[in-house]
Amino acid sequence: MKNILIMGIGRAGKTTLSNMIKDKYNSYNLIHSDSLKWAMIRAKDEEEYYRKNVNIQKEFEHGEYFQRTLLELYNSLIRKDTKEYGYILESGQLEPKIVGEMIDFNETIVICLGLGDLKAEDMVEQCIKYDTEESWTYGLSKEYLLKHAVDWYTCNEMLKRECPKYNIKYIDTSKNRFEIFDKILESI
Repeated sequence: MKNILIMGIGRAGKTTLSNMIKDKYNSYNLIHSDSLKWAMIRAKDEEEYYRKNVNIQKEFEHGEYFQRTLLELYNSLIRKDTKEYGYILESGQLEPKIVGEMIDFNETIVICLGLGDLKAEDMVEQCIKYDTEESWTYGLSKEYLLKHAVDWYTCNEMLKRECPKYNIKYIDTSKNRFEIFDKILESI
C-alpha cells in the first residue's frame, strides 16, 4: 500500500479527496497539516497572537521550517508503520521543491490539486459552489473571499509552473471535480 500526499491550493478539494480516500480505504491514517500547525502554535501558547496576526500565521505555515517539519513527521510515521496501514497527508502549505527533496516517490503517491486557469474572481465562485457548513469559508462574503482568492491564484500559478519540474502531477479540479476524484480513487 502506497502512502498518499495531497497538496495544492485552498478550496481545490484536498480535504474532500482525502476524506473520500479514507472512507473507501479505511486502512489509511489521515494527517491534516493544519492540525500540526495549530499544535506547534499552541505549544508555544501563541494561538491568540497568530489568530490576530493572520499574515504572520501565513508566513509561519508557508515557511520552509514548517514544511520540512511536516514532511519529516510524515516520513517518520511511514518508516515506523509496521502494520502497513498507510498514511494520507493533506496540506495546502507545501512547495513542490521541498516535496521533491524530501519525499520518496516510490513510497508515496503525490497529487497536487489546483484550479487550472481560473482567475481569482472565478475561484471565489468555485469556492462558494463547493462550500459546506464544515468549510472555513462557509458563509463568508465574496469580498472577503476575494482577498484569499488573490493568494490562491498566485499559489496556483506557481504550482502549475513548478510541479512538472519535480514530477508532481498537477490536477485541475475546476471542472467535473467529483468525476476527477472518482478517477483518482480508481487509480489508487
